Amino acid sequence: MTISHAAVDLRHAPLADVRAVDLRAPDRDLWADETALWDRLTVAWAGLDDAAWHLSGAAPSDAGGADWSLAEHVGHIADWQELAEVYTARAIETGEWPSDSDYDDGDFDTYNERRREPWASLPRDSILTRLDAARPRLLELAHRLTAETIRAPGPWGWVYNTLHGHYLDHLAVIGPWTDELRVRQIDGDPFMADPRPVDRAGFAKQEAAIAADFDRLVRPVPPEHWTAPDLTPGWDLADHVTHLADWAEEGVRAVEVFARQGYWLADPDEGIDAWNARMVARSRGAGTAAVLDRYDRARARLLDAVSHLSTDDLRSPDGWSWVYDCLHGHARKHLAMVGPWCVEIARPEAAR
Repeated sequence: MTISHAAVDLRHAPLADVRAVDLRAPDRDLWADETALWDRLTVAWAGLDDAAWHLSGAAPSDAGGADWSLAEHVGHIADWQELAEVYTARAIETGEWPSDSDYDDGDFDTYNERRREPWASLPRDSILTRLDAARPRLLELAHRLTAETIRAPGPWGWVYNTLHGHYLDHLAVIGPWTDELRVRQIDGDPFMADPRPVDRAGFAKQEAAIAADFDRLVRPVPPEHWTAPDLTPGWDLADHVTHLADWAEEGVRAVEVFARQGYWLADPDEGIDAWNARMVARSRGAGTAAVLDRYDRARARLLDAVSHLSTDDLRSPDGWSWVYDCLHGHARKHLAMVGPWCVEIARPEAAR
Protein backbone atom coordinates (compact mmCIF):
# COMPACT_ATOMS: atom_id res chain seq x y z
CA MET A 1 0.00 0.00 0.00
CA THR A 2 1.20 3.53 -0.75
CA ILE A 3 -0.08 6.84 0.52
CA SER A 4 0.22 10.20 -1.18
CA HIS A 5 -0.88 12.57 1.56
CA ALA A 6 1.52 14.93 3.30
CA ALA A 7 0.91 13.68 6.85
CA VAL A 8 4.13 11.65 6.99
CA ASP A 9 7.11 13.66 8.22
CA LEU A 10 9.82 12.57 5.79
CA ARG A 11 12.56 13.82 8.11
CA HIS A 12 11.55 11.89 11.21
CA ALA A 13 8.91 9.24 10.52
CA PRO A 14 9.92 5.57 10.59
CA LEU A 15 11.57 4.69 7.30
CA ALA A 16 8.90 2.10 6.53
CA ASP A 17 6.25 4.84 6.70
CA VAL A 18 8.28 7.08 4.41
CA ARG A 19 8.75 4.28 1.90
CA ALA A 20 4.99 3.76 1.85
CA VAL A 21 4.41 7.30 0.58
CA ASP A 22 3.84 7.61 -3.17
CA LEU A 23 6.45 10.27 -3.83
CA ARG A 24 5.55 10.25 -7.52
CA ALA A 25 1.97 11.31 -6.89
CA PRO A 26 0.88 14.57 -8.60
CA ASP A 27 0.05 16.22 -5.27
CA ARG A 28 3.60 15.80 -3.95
CA ASP A 29 6.06 18.71 -4.01
CA LEU A 30 9.09 17.09 -5.61
CA TRP A 31 11.53 19.66 -4.32
CA ALA A 32 10.21 19.78 -0.77
CA ASP A 33 10.41 15.98 -0.67
CA GLU A 34 13.98 16.06 -1.98
CA THR A 35 15.01 18.63 0.65
CA ALA A 36 13.39 16.69 3.47
CA LEU A 37 15.09 13.42 2.57
CA TRP A 38 18.41 15.21 2.01
CA ASP A 39 18.07 16.66 5.51
CA ARG A 40 17.37 13.20 6.89
CA LEU A 41 20.39 11.76 5.09
CA THR A 42 22.84 14.41 6.33
CA VAL A 43 21.63 14.09 9.92
CA ALA A 44 22.39 10.36 9.80
CA TRP A 45 26.16 10.81 9.63
CA ALA A 46 26.53 14.04 11.62
CA GLY A 47 29.28 13.81 14.22
CA LEU A 48 30.89 10.60 12.94
CA ASP A 49 34.61 10.96 12.33
CA ASP A 50 36.65 9.97 9.30
CA ALA A 51 37.65 6.62 10.76
CA ALA A 52 34.00 5.70 11.25
CA TRP A 53 33.28 6.57 7.64
CA HIS A 54 35.89 4.12 6.35
CA LEU A 55 34.99 1.12 8.49
CA SER A 56 33.65 -1.66 6.28
CA GLY A 57 30.48 -3.46 7.29
CA ALA A 58 27.68 -1.11 6.29
CA ALA A 59 26.29 -3.72 3.90
CA PRO A 60 27.49 -6.66 1.81
CA SER A 61 28.48 -5.98 -1.78
CA ASP A 62 25.79 -6.96 -4.28
CA ALA A 63 28.54 -8.03 -6.68
CA GLY A 64 30.53 -10.30 -4.41
CA GLY A 65 33.15 -7.80 -3.25
CA ALA A 66 34.11 -6.72 0.24
CA ASP A 67 31.50 -5.09 2.46
CA TRP A 68 30.84 -1.45 1.73
CA SER A 69 31.66 1.39 4.11
CA LEU A 70 29.73 4.57 4.82
CA ALA A 71 32.28 6.40 2.66
CA GLU A 72 31.42 4.16 -0.28
CA HIS A 73 27.66 4.53 0.17
CA VAL A 74 27.83 8.31 0.29
CA GLY A 75 30.41 8.38 -2.48
CA HIS A 76 28.10 6.22 -4.60
CA ILE A 77 25.32 8.80 -4.17
CA ALA A 78 27.73 11.56 -5.20
CA ASP A 79 28.98 9.48 -8.13
CA TRP A 80 25.51 9.02 -9.56
CA GLN A 81 24.70 12.69 -9.13
CA GLU A 82 27.80 13.56 -11.14
CA LEU A 83 26.77 11.02 -13.79
CA ALA A 84 23.24 12.40 -13.76
CA GLU A 85 24.47 15.91 -14.45
CA VAL A 86 25.79 14.72 -17.81
CA TYR A 87 22.81 12.69 -18.95
CA THR A 88 20.23 15.18 -17.66
CA ALA A 89 21.90 18.03 -19.54
CA ARG A 90 21.92 15.87 -22.65
CA ALA A 91 18.26 14.93 -22.16
CA ILE A 92 17.28 18.59 -21.83
CA GLU A 93 18.96 19.27 -25.17
CA THR A 94 17.84 16.17 -27.04
CA GLY A 95 14.87 14.70 -25.20
CA GLU A 96 16.75 11.38 -25.00
CA TRP A 97 17.25 9.67 -21.66
CA PRO A 98 19.73 6.85 -20.99
CA SER A 99 18.79 3.19 -21.07
CA ASP A 100 19.83 0.52 -18.60
CA SER A 101 21.97 -1.09 -21.29
CA ASP A 102 24.28 1.94 -21.20
CA TYR A 103 25.59 0.72 -17.85
CA ASP A 104 27.25 -2.70 -18.14
CA ASP A 105 24.23 -3.93 -20.11
CA GLY A 106 21.97 -3.20 -17.18
CA ASP A 107 24.12 -4.99 -14.59
CA PHE A 108 24.14 -2.08 -12.17
CA ASP A 109 25.63 -4.15 -9.34
CA THR A 110 28.76 -4.81 -11.37
CA TYR A 111 28.83 -1.25 -12.68
CA ASN A 112 28.62 0.20 -9.18
CA GLU A 113 31.20 -2.25 -7.85
CA ARG A 114 33.71 -1.08 -10.45
CA ARG A 115 33.23 2.50 -9.28
CA ARG A 116 33.88 2.01 -5.55
CA GLU A 117 37.14 3.86 -6.03
CA PRO A 118 38.05 6.61 -5.54
CA TRP A 119 35.30 6.84 -2.93
CA ALA A 120 36.58 4.02 -0.73
CA SER A 121 39.89 5.83 -0.27
CA LEU A 122 38.83 9.47 -0.27
CA PRO A 123 38.71 11.29 3.07
CA ARG A 124 35.24 11.98 4.42
CA ASP A 125 35.52 15.70 3.80
CA SER A 126 36.54 15.19 0.18
CA ILE A 127 33.51 12.97 -0.41
CA LEU A 128 31.19 15.53 1.16
CA THR A 129 32.76 18.33 -0.88
CA ARG A 130 32.04 16.40 -4.08
CA LEU A 131 28.49 15.59 -2.96
CA ASP A 132 27.76 19.14 -1.81
CA ALA A 133 28.93 20.40 -5.21
CA ALA A 134 27.10 17.82 -7.33
CA ARG A 135 23.69 18.11 -5.70
CA PRO A 136 22.99 21.81 -6.44
CA ARG A 137 24.27 21.40 -10.00
CA LEU A 138 21.93 18.45 -10.57
CA LEU A 139 19.01 20.23 -8.91
CA GLU A 140 19.54 23.26 -11.13
CA LEU A 141 19.28 21.03 -14.19
CA ALA A 142 16.29 19.14 -12.82
CA HIS A 143 14.46 22.39 -12.13
CA ARG A 144 14.54 23.11 -15.86
CA LEU A 145 12.18 20.16 -16.32
CA THR A 146 8.51 20.37 -15.48
CA ALA A 147 7.15 18.15 -12.73
CA GLU A 148 5.06 16.37 -15.35
CA THR A 149 8.15 15.61 -17.41
CA ILE A 150 10.02 14.25 -14.39
CA ARG A 151 7.08 12.03 -13.41
CA ALA A 152 6.86 10.53 -16.90
CA PRO A 153 7.90 6.85 -17.16
CA GLY A 154 11.21 7.56 -18.92
CA PRO A 155 12.70 10.40 -16.88
CA TRP A 156 11.39 9.38 -13.46
CA GLY A 157 13.92 6.67 -12.78
CA TRP A 158 16.82 8.77 -14.01
CA VAL A 159 15.95 11.90 -11.99
CA TYR A 160 14.23 10.60 -8.85
CA ASN A 161 16.65 7.70 -8.48
CA THR A 162 19.65 10.02 -8.33
CA LEU A 163 17.99 12.47 -5.94
CA HIS A 164 15.61 11.63 -3.12
CA GLY A 165 14.81 8.16 -4.39
CA HIS A 166 18.49 7.35 -4.08
CA TYR A 167 18.69 8.89 -0.61
CA LEU A 168 15.72 6.78 0.45
CA ASP A 169 17.23 3.57 -0.89
CA HIS A 170 20.53 4.13 0.91
CA LEU A 171 18.96 5.31 4.15
CA ALA A 172 17.81 1.72 4.61
CA VAL A 173 21.50 0.85 5.02
CA ILE A 174 23.04 4.14 6.16
CA GLY A 175 20.48 4.68 8.95
CA PRO A 176 21.09 1.45 10.90
CA TRP A 177 24.82 1.50 10.18
CA THR A 178 25.34 5.06 11.40
CA ASP A 179 23.24 4.27 14.48
CA GLU A 180 25.66 1.45 15.27
CA LEU A 181 28.73 3.56 14.54
CA ARG A 182 27.37 6.35 16.72
CA VAL A 183 26.98 4.07 19.74
CA ARG A 184 30.51 2.78 19.22
CA GLN A 185 32.02 6.25 18.88
CA ILE A 186 30.22 7.44 22.00
CA ASP A 187 31.69 4.44 23.82
CA GLY A 188 35.16 5.50 22.68
CA ASP A 189 35.78 3.03 19.84
CA PRO A 190 38.57 4.61 17.75
CA PHE A 191 37.69 2.34 14.77
CA MET A 192 41.32 1.32 14.48
CA ALA A 193 43.66 -1.03 16.31
CA ASP A 194 45.82 1.71 17.82
CA PRO A 195 44.81 5.38 17.59
CA ARG A 196 48.15 6.62 18.92
CA PRO A 197 50.05 8.52 16.23
CA VAL A 198 53.71 7.75 15.69
CA ASP A 199 54.75 11.39 15.90
CA ARG A 200 53.57 14.86 16.82
CA ALA A 201 52.53 15.67 13.26
CA GLY A 202 50.09 12.77 13.38
CA PHE A 203 48.79 13.91 16.76
CA ALA A 204 48.27 17.46 15.50
CA LYS A 205 46.40 16.16 12.45
CA GLN A 206 44.09 14.02 14.59
CA GLU A 207 43.35 16.83 17.01
CA ALA A 208 42.79 19.42 14.28
CA ALA A 209 40.32 17.16 12.45
CA ILE A 210 38.08 16.80 15.50
CA ALA A 211 38.43 20.49 16.33
CA ALA A 212 37.20 21.28 12.81
CA ASP A 213 34.20 19.00 13.37
CA PHE A 214 33.44 20.87 16.60
CA ASP A 215 33.66 24.19 14.80
CA ARG A 216 31.37 23.01 12.01
CA LEU A 217 28.74 21.35 14.21
CA VAL A 218 28.66 23.12 17.57
CA ARG A 219 29.58 26.76 16.98
CA PRO A 220 26.78 27.49 14.45
CA VAL A 221 24.06 26.52 16.96
CA PRO A 222 22.19 29.73 17.84
CA PRO A 223 22.78 30.84 21.46
CA GLU A 224 19.10 30.57 22.34
CA HIS A 225 19.27 26.80 21.80
CA TRP A 226 22.33 26.08 23.94
CA THR A 227 20.15 25.60 27.03
CA ALA A 228 17.34 23.66 25.33
CA PRO A 229 16.63 20.90 27.86
CA ASP A 230 17.53 17.25 27.51
CA LEU A 231 19.62 17.23 24.38
CA THR A 232 20.84 14.10 26.12
CA PRO A 233 19.25 12.99 29.42
CA GLY A 234 19.65 15.86 31.88
CA TRP A 235 22.15 17.81 29.79
CA ASP A 236 21.88 20.65 27.31
CA LEU A 237 24.52 21.71 24.76
CA ALA A 238 26.11 24.15 27.23
CA ASP A 239 26.53 21.26 29.68
CA HIS A 240 28.32 19.16 27.06
CA VAL A 241 30.77 21.92 26.14
CA THR A 242 31.28 22.81 29.82
CA HIS A 243 32.08 19.16 30.49
CA LEU A 244 34.69 19.16 27.70
CA ALA A 245 36.26 22.25 29.27
CA ASP A 246 36.21 20.63 32.73
CA TRP A 247 38.23 17.68 31.52
CA ALA A 248 40.59 19.79 29.43
CA GLU A 249 41.42 21.75 32.58
CA GLU A 250 41.84 18.51 34.50
CA GLY A 251 44.10 17.28 31.71
CA VAL A 252 46.30 20.36 32.14
CA ARG A 253 46.58 19.57 35.84
CA ALA A 254 47.46 15.94 35.11
CA VAL A 255 50.21 16.88 32.64
CA GLU A 256 51.62 19.48 35.01
CA VAL A 257 51.72 16.99 37.90
CA PHE A 258 53.47 14.48 35.67
CA ALA A 259 56.01 17.08 34.57
CA ARG A 260 56.79 18.08 38.17
CA GLN A 261 56.51 14.76 39.99
CA GLY A 262 56.76 12.03 37.36
CA TYR A 263 53.44 10.25 37.90
CA TRP A 264 49.99 10.46 36.35
CA LEU A 265 46.92 11.34 38.39
CA ALA A 266 44.27 8.76 39.21
CA ASP A 267 40.58 9.27 38.50
CA PRO A 268 38.61 11.44 40.97
CA ASP A 269 38.03 9.73 44.33
CA GLU A 270 34.31 10.43 44.20
CA GLY A 271 33.97 8.57 40.89
CA ILE A 272 33.85 9.94 37.38
CA ASP A 273 30.07 10.17 37.11
CA ALA A 274 29.72 12.07 40.41
CA TRP A 275 32.61 14.37 39.47
CA ASN A 276 31.08 15.07 36.05
CA ALA A 277 27.68 15.89 37.54
CA ARG A 278 29.13 18.14 40.23
CA MET A 279 31.38 20.06 37.87
CA VAL A 280 28.71 20.64 35.25
CA ALA A 281 26.18 21.75 37.85
CA ARG A 282 28.71 24.18 39.30
CA SER A 283 29.12 25.97 35.97
CA ARG A 284 25.50 26.17 34.83
CA GLY A 285 24.19 29.62 34.07
CA ALA A 286 27.16 30.91 32.10
CA GLY A 287 26.23 32.31 28.72
CA THR A 288 27.11 30.68 25.43
CA ALA A 289 30.03 33.01 24.76
CA ALA A 290 31.49 32.35 28.21
CA VAL A 291 31.14 28.58 27.83
CA LEU A 292 32.88 28.61 24.46
CA ASP A 293 35.59 30.97 25.68
CA ARG A 294 36.34 28.71 28.63
CA TYR A 295 36.45 25.66 26.37
CA ASP A 296 38.77 27.38 23.89
CA ARG A 297 41.13 28.56 26.61
CA ALA A 298 41.21 25.16 28.34
CA ARG A 299 41.90 23.36 25.05
CA ALA A 300 44.69 25.81 24.17
CA ARG A 301 46.29 25.37 27.60
CA LEU A 302 46.16 21.60 27.31
CA LEU A 303 47.67 21.64 23.83
CA ASP A 304 50.47 23.82 25.16
CA ALA A 305 51.06 21.49 28.09
CA VAL A 306 51.12 18.47 25.78
CA SER A 307 53.69 20.17 23.54
CA HIS A 308 56.22 19.79 26.38
CA LEU A 309 55.72 16.02 26.69
CA SER A 310 58.12 13.69 24.92
CA THR A 311 56.61 11.49 22.21
CA ASP A 312 57.22 8.45 24.40
CA ASP A 313 55.39 10.04 27.33
CA LEU A 314 52.54 11.07 25.05
CA ARG A 315 52.24 7.53 23.70
CA SER A 316 52.55 5.82 27.10
CA PRO A 317 49.34 4.14 28.34
CA ASP A 318 48.69 6.70 31.09
CA GLY A 319 49.90 9.68 29.09
CA TRP A 320 47.79 8.80 26.07
CA SER A 321 44.75 8.09 28.25
CA TRP A 322 44.93 11.55 29.83
CA VAL A 323 45.74 13.48 26.68
CA TYR A 324 43.44 11.69 24.22
CA ASP A 325 40.55 11.40 26.66
CA CYS A 326 40.77 15.09 27.55
CA LEU A 327 41.23 16.36 23.98
CA HIS A 328 39.99 14.95 20.68
CA GLY A 329 39.19 11.49 22.04
CA HIS A 330 36.75 13.14 24.40
CA ALA A 331 35.37 15.65 21.92
CA ARG A 332 34.63 12.98 19.30
CA LYS A 333 32.49 11.08 21.82
CA HIS A 334 30.37 14.15 22.47
CA LEU A 335 30.18 15.11 18.79
CA ALA A 336 28.66 11.70 18.15
CA MET A 337 26.08 12.45 20.85
CA VAL A 338 25.16 15.99 19.84
CA GLY A 339 25.99 16.08 16.11
CA PRO A 340 22.56 15.16 14.69
CA TRP A 341 20.81 17.61 17.01
CA CYS A 342 23.26 20.39 16.12
CA VAL A 343 22.65 19.89 12.40
CA GLU A 344 18.88 19.94 12.83
CA ILE A 345 18.70 22.88 15.21
CA ALA A 346 20.90 25.03 12.96
CA ARG A 347 18.35 24.71 10.14
CA PRO A 348 15.38 27.02 9.66
CA GLU A 349 12.54 26.05 11.97
CA ALA A 350 10.36 24.81 9.10
CA ALA A 351 13.04 22.27 8.16
CA ARG A 352 13.49 20.68 11.60
